[in-house]
Amino acid sequence: MRIRIFCLLMLAFTVIFTTSCGSDEEEELIGNWTTLGSFDGPARGDATGFVIGDTAYICLGYNANAKALNDLWRYNPSDKTWKQRAEFPGVARYAAVSFSVGGKAYVGLGYDGKVAYSDFWEYDPRTNRWTEVSSAFPGVARYYAVGEAVGTKGYVGTGYDGGSTLKDFYSFTPGTAPGSGTWAAISSYEGSKRSGASVFVINNYMYLLGGTANDGFPTDMQRYDPGRDMWEKVLDLRNTDLTSDDDKYDNIPRAYACTFVINNKGYITLGQKSMALSSTYEYDPVTNLWLERTSFSKSTRSYAVSLSLKNRGFVMTGRSGSSTRFDDFFEFFPSVENNTYDD
Repeated sequence: MRIRIFCLLMLAFTVIFTTSCGSDEEEELIGNWTTLGSFDGPARGDATGFVIGDTAYICLGYNANAKALNDLWRYNPSDKTWKQRAEFPGVARYAAVSFSVGGKAYVGLGYDGKVAYSDFWEYDPRTNRWTEVSSAFPGVARYYAVGEAVGTKGYVGTGYDGGSTLKDFYSFTPGTAPGSGTWAAISSYEGSKRSGASVFVINNYMYLLGGTANDGFPTDMQRYDPGRDMWEKVLDLRNTDLTSDDDKYDNIPRAYACTFVINNKGYITLGQKSMALSSTYEYDPVTNLWLERTSFSKSTRSYAVSLSLKNRGFVMTGRSGSSTRFDDFFEFFPSVENNTYDD
């Protein structure tokens, strides 16, 4: 009888112990990265991309031989095909910015390895032609800046001029004639100068975060309201009360990362801090919280292109180290369970 009671007690202890251990295991993160094949153009890093209507574009950058590029490629998600379009007519360069407004794209700034540029060019997909913007960019020449569109205007700011990081911001209002438009300075945010920062737009607000500065990696997250021409700090990314977890969220601020928007939530992935990062995070502006999602599943990289297209998020190209360039192409599905065999 004593042996039987002892066995039952051991069985009960085993069940309790197993259940307890299972509850302490880290819950599998949500989100799935899917490989879409290869970008048709040459492998590259430091390219720029934009979206016009239902199509995506990637241009410029530099290859594994450190040669600056000036080609333009269009991606059609309906039939999953790439097509080369008219070459960028300015000096071949990398680390440029782009945005699209009114059915046209605007590409400018950047670096060719020796010279920083301040020119901008307008691309019209209907005619497949480029026209230089006649109004001069009011800031200094720079690279690793950010560019984004909100409503009917484009916004450009931050970056590096070859000697200093910057924090000034400007808006661009397109005109009716090809290449026409006006630039205007907008208010500056309260925070660090930076280059290699990230931006995304949700509900007509532009969010700025990350990058690198003299004091390391800025941890503030700023939001710009174009209607009031006003910035406000919405988060300090060092705040470990953002979730029930702790210091793993310190890696949200990073430089040369990828951002996109799906279902009115912002995502950041890849980039670098003290090392290359593959972690992915989701920002909900309603709760003002970040949550960790499934990490990028392939080769870790920085200086990649990311795009938001038809409520979908894409990442392509990029570089790792001094010579490795990529030409692969991925889509992120935030609400799907991770499938490690989804290549």
